[in-house]
Amino acid sequence: MDTELQQLKNQINWMRWYVFISSGVILAFFISSFTRPEQKFGILRAKGIVIEDSAGRDRILIGSPIPFSKHRVRTDTNLVRKYWAPRFEEQADQYMKWYKDYYNGAEGIVVMNEKGFDRVLLGDKLADPNTGKRMFQSAGILWNDKEGWELGGAGVNTTKDGKARSVMGVDDKDGEAVHIIALEDGTKGLVIGGENGRLLIGMSKKDGQWFQNKEIFTGVKYFDSNGKLVWQQQMNQ
Repeated sequence: MDTELQQLKNQINWMRWYVFISSGVILAFFISSFTRPEQKFGILRAKGIVIEDSAGRDRILIGSPIPFSKHRVRTDTNLVRKYWAPRFEEQADQYMKWYKDYYNGAEGIVVMNEKGFDRVLLGDKLADPNTGKRMFQSAGILWNDKEGWELGGAGVNTTKDGKARSVMGVDDKDGEAVHIIALEDGTKGLVIGGENGRLLIGMSKKDGQWFQNKEIFTGVKYFDSNGKLVWQQQMNQ
């Protein structure tokens, strides 16, 4: 658990530095633009911005929604079939049928690597992961591995009835690994998941779904991979 907590802390520190550096660069750009006496700017309006690298490949897409890019893997079904569908082996054809209903756009910024895979997404509405449709509309920041598979993020998810839940998490090759949650029903906690089950540390009000508690609960619970409670330690008895 200590190792996983340290990994989560490292991810959080990385995200803080990323936001800090990005904000600093943007602020420096605007300060330098408006302080030069020979330059005067008003309001800049654009439907979208595409930033290329030195080789002419699209690398950063900015817009609401982001503009189309011929270099982006997510919007090229031939590349999706080439790079992602084989992971599903016998279900590759079925995966392509599911994929056509995924949301691939974004309201914000998408940073791609030189091969066209999404690496970082930041904005008000973000794309679905390439493994399925999101259960909630997500606003925040997401990061992927070098082949576009989602490995973590932080932000606010909005439920169908308009309620908000804050989530910060990191994933591994098996799926969700370590998450900090603050849910709309008052549940707060640390969730550590793996192939053998799920460990929850935190607190919940009555009739909590995550802790499966009928009364107010503060403590630790461990559920097996089938969702059956194996062990618990309550602290508010």
